[in-house]
Amino acid sequence: MKRILVTGANSGIGLALTKQLVKDHGVFVYLGSRDVVRGQNAVDDVKKTAGENVELLNIDVSNEDSVRSAAEVLGSKLGSEKLYGLVNNAGTGIMHNTKAAEILDTNTRGPRRVINHFLPLIDEKCGRIVNVGSGGGPSFVSNIRNKKDKQRYLEPMSESQIEDEISKILSTNDDYAAYSGSKALLACYTMELANNHPNLMISIITPGYINTAMTKGAGATKEPHEGTLCLKKVLFEDLPSSGWFWGSDGLRSPLHWMRNPGEPEFDGVVDL
Repeated sequence: MKRILVTGANSGIGLALTKQLVKDHGVFVYLGSRDVVRGQNAVDDVKKTAGENVELLNIDVSNEDSVRSAAEVLGSKLGSEKLYGLVNNAGTGIMHNTKAAEILDTNTRGPRRVINHFLPLIDEKCGRIVNVGSGGGPSFVSNIRNKKDKQRYLEPMSESQIEDEISKILSTNDDYAAYSGSKALLACYTMELANNHPNLMISIITPGYINTAMTKGAGATKEPHEGTLCLKKVLFEDLPSSGWFWGSDGLRSPLHWMRNPGEPEFDGVVDL
């Protein structure tokens, strides 16, 4: 039985994905939640509606100690077994009434914390890592006017390079730029990670404009269960390459402009 950790899974897309993984794919899911009560309520919901193969893992991706502790707990539970997959779904945005520093810390550094601590638990032969990005990432890059600066966001970035970019974004004091920039930097991190771990399949996706707490009141019309198509694709299907950005319709998308569902698949040719 495949075992997958989904962070930020007590509601929204994470909860919808968990239910589908348990019910339709025979997966055992560790449901990551920073709030124990909400997390346990979500686990109970999954057990009632999808199946028994789910367990709560208390984890706050914005807290180093919490992530370290969660990795130790899960490591002891797994024993000699390994995780097949890790879905970095936890995130925050403006609709959560969070400000730039917290947005960047959660959305960009959060997945990095989780991967740094959980990487030893992932099956090195067939493991998959999925970072949940956003169409805001390509929108951020498309608005960069200087071609040299724009090119930087189309390439892998080291942790120190990402920290430099975080500092630049924070200097703008723009919460929206912090959100979209956090997702653009997550894509750069995904590419770097893919280069450093060639035996793993590592992807970044956008689930689409989904009606969740993060988009409440902003006109999103699709429900969380409709935002999982691409997540399941990159978790289970044969993919041509690691490190790619995938659209909500399951087709490869560019990092420098926002491709909408139904538009031609990105062919990898960059024209700035």
